[in-house]
Amino acid sequence: MNFRQFVVRNTMRNKHLYLAYFLSTLFAVMVFFTFSVFAFHPKLVGDALNSKAQVGMLGAAIIIYGFAFFFVLYSMDVFLQSRKKEFGLLMIQGMSPKQLRKMVFIENIVIGFFATISGSLVGVLFSQLILWLSKFLMRIDLGFYFPVKALALTVVAFMALFFVISFVIQFRLPKLNVQTLLKAGELGKGSFKVSRWKSILAVVLIAAGYATALLAPETAVIIVFLPVVFVVIVGTKFLFDQLSVWIIEKLRKNEKVFWKKTNMVVFSDLAFRMKDNARSFFLVAIISTVAFSAIGSLYGFRQLLVGNMDATSYAFQALDAKETSVQAVNSALEKYDIKADEVPVSVYTGEGIQVISQSEYNKLAKATKTEALALKEGTAIQLKDTSGMENAATTKNVTVAGSNLEVTKEEDTSILSTFIPTYVVSDQVAMKDYQPNHYVYWFTPNASVEDQIKAGKAVEKNTDIVSVEFMKDMVIQSYAPVLFVGIFIGIVFFVSAGSFLYFRLYSDMDVDIEKFKMIYKMGLAKKELKKMIYQQIGILFFTPIIVSVIHGAVALTAMYHMFKMGMQLAGWEVLGVFVVIQIIYYLVARIFYFRKVYQAVTA
Repeated sequence: MNFRQFVVRNTMRNKHLYLAYFLSTLFAVMVFFTFSVFAFHPKLVGDALNSKAQVGMLGAAIIIYGFAFFFVLYSMDVFLQSRKKEFGLLMIQGMSPKQLRKMVFIENIVIGFFATISGSLVGVLFSQLILWLSKFLMRIDLGFYFPVKALALTVVAFMALFFVISFVIQFRLPKLNVQTLLKAGELGKGSFKVSRWKSILAVVLIAAGYATALLAPETAVIIVFLPVVFVVIVGTKFLFDQLSVWIIEKLRKNEKVFWKKTNMVVFSDLAFRMKDNARSFFLVAIISTVAFSAIGSLYGFRQLLVGNMDATSYAFQALDAKETSVQAVNSALEKYDIKADEVPVSVYTGEGIQVISQSEYNKLAKATKTEALALKEGTAIQLKDTSGMENAATTKNVTVAGSNLEVTKEEDTSILSTFIPTYVVSDQVAMKDYQPNHYVYWFTPNASVEDQIKAGKAVEKNTDIVSVEFMKDMVIQSYAPVLFVGIFIGIVFFVSAGSFLYFRLYSDMDVDIEKFKMIYKMGLAKKELKKMIYQQIGILFFTPIIVSVIHGAVALTAMYHMFKMGMQLAGWEVLGVFVVIQIIYYLVARIFYFRKVYQAVTA
């Protein structure tokens, strides 16, 4: 048996360890390939995507490749650390350090080659699924194309990546003597020190970052962005490698908690696990926060852009009631067989306010099937926009054409803009010296969105006409590619974070099996074993995610503050979807992991 045959056979006999590393690297390749498919897609590099979005895609590609490099390097590092005893046995059999490094180099090159090919093939299927979904979910018909450029770029980029890592990783082999390597699984975890001051500093830094982001007034959020990010990142690092371990040690000293049921087994090495996994948790938390913030911001901007139009109750508006404009709208409606209620109204502006008479407002109320208003003499009603646009300040009294009127209440409207104070007054109030503005509204409650878009396109050249559905469609079409790319990048980062956790879970499987084997012989029931494993996996999966959700909620809230808004439903929807995904991920992972551990324990 020559050296190469030995390496191949050794790889096959340790396939469960190699499989975890292989799958993690395959995933990194698949992610980069899928993104490359979009970056080189003929419809996305053309008119569909503006120059800024293309620059963003290039930057994202570099980030993803850099992330893949560190992800693979970290995965390989964990993989090697878990094989200390194997390296010790090989050195006893006469393998020299040089041969050991050569073996690791060959293994990594072989795994990298097959991971690159397999990841690209899986990426072809995955990318076409994403392209198909984009057609139904985002109205982007990108179509199928064979990604030759993406395939070539992925193969070249990742073979170079694996070659570099294979060279670098040789110098990261455990530098221990043979005896220490052989006893790697028996030496225990030893001891470690936790700094109380760093634990306190974690709370202080994160709290300071949160307070600065949430209390910064409007556009100042942009100014404090980088300092806040730096402070929170440092605080998060201390949170995982200092504060979390300090809390666990305190809980271990609490007899009521430590001696309750199976907590003794769970807490016995939990502090060491947290210390060992601190780097993983830190990376997962930061990566997930980036995913939440990116998708939440993009989705939130989309809601801001189209939310106002969604809340608008009319379908068409003629800003100046010219006969040509009115005729153009009516012709378009007739062409597409759209039945509409035509409502002409007059609104007056002057002295920094906007005024509409009671009778004119009630025509709009009738068309929108809302309650008509009845005003007493000497009173007025202030209108507030419900579309999410900024409203003028509330007033208690208003002077209209020399008459001082009491504002008795506020009324919601989805038709008139209220940037300046807007009031409904009685018909008896004469709006002398006020500028009249004549509008015509068309309401189409039974028309389809598609027909309204077609009718809007027919009158798009007339600048005096506003077609709500056509404008919304134009916004969505122009914004959809950017949103699509942003959401995809966010999903990539989030799933990558889950892959980190999954790899860490399986890299510790042998240690868990040995621990639970001893406890099982002492009479541990299957139900208790399942509970302990589920608790361990739950801590591993949800600790970083909970932190990242809180980070993400603060980041999105700060983003909305720039628009003088509180946390919107769009932000909570994004966070909620990711939490649900993580729960599903956890439920599936714990079943497979328990099955493998239980089979090994009872074997």
